[in-house]
Amino acid sequence: MIRTLICSACSFALSFNTFAGNGSPKPVSPFSPDFFALVRKIDSSLALSEIQSSRTRKICSCQILNLQSSNYKHNNVAVFAEKTSQGNYSAASRIATVVIEKEKRHLRHAFYDRLQVINRFSENTDCRSLFSKLKGADHSLVMYDILDADVRK
Repeated sequence: MIRTLICSACSFALSFNTFAGNGSPKPVSPFSPDFFALVRKIDSSLALSEIQSSRTRKICSCQILNLQSSNYKHNNVAVFAEKTSQGNYSAASRIATVVIEKEKRHLRHAFYDRLQVINRFSENTDCRSLFSKLKGADHSLVMYDILDADVRK
């Protein structure tokens, strides 16, 4: 929205300069040479703030599990749920945790006899970043899935 307004204002101001006037052989701009550099700087800072705000709006909950059936035993399996927050961190975190609990019930019912929670995390970041951070601390960590808590409520 802001980019459109700035672009419109610049186009309007430049349209006055398309014709030479007052005996000048070429169009004369009322803007200083630094004006367009300033517009580029403002545009890049707006784009950067949009990227940063979209990163901080994601809430990721994670549970690290040990899963065991009669045939298999899997250790350090991470189940993630990602929710887009509308400003209420605790509500988004609760919804993401509920989605993980539903998935755990499904795993226990369909595939595994024993399910043990080793650790729980909830952070104000996207799940891929949280997985990278956790994987750096424990190389044996395996990702089960990133569940979309915006869709699954």
